[in-house]
Amino acid sequence: MRYTYRCDVCRLTWDAHDDYRDAKADRKAHMYRAHHGARPDDQIIESPGPLDQMGSAAWEAASSVAQSIARVALRGLRSKGFREAQQTEWFRQACMLLGGGILLLMFINWLTN
Repeated sequence: MRYTYRCDVCRLTWDAHDDYRDAKADRKAHMYRAHHGARPDDQIIESPGPLDQMGSAAWEAASSVAQSIARVALRGLRSKGFREAQQTEWFRQACMLLGGGILLLMFINWLTN
């Protein structure tokens, strides 16, 4: 993030900083210099930097991929073939094995913490 100090009373905006504390230092210096220690109506504006924008783009791409996978999985779960597979013995055993494994891992975690 980039941080910019803006004094709404003076209608002045300072240069953007990478650190929030630098923008707060601008605020403090201006408060004592121009307003004699009184706190004016002001704000510190956050604006995304280039890395934040790239991170947002990557997050959107990952989100769309996850949504696509979820749609495909939901279609698979609603399909006739899956409903028929649920009626078989191997499906019941696989569910029991998976559930038992999860319970075993939770028990081990509980014992070790």
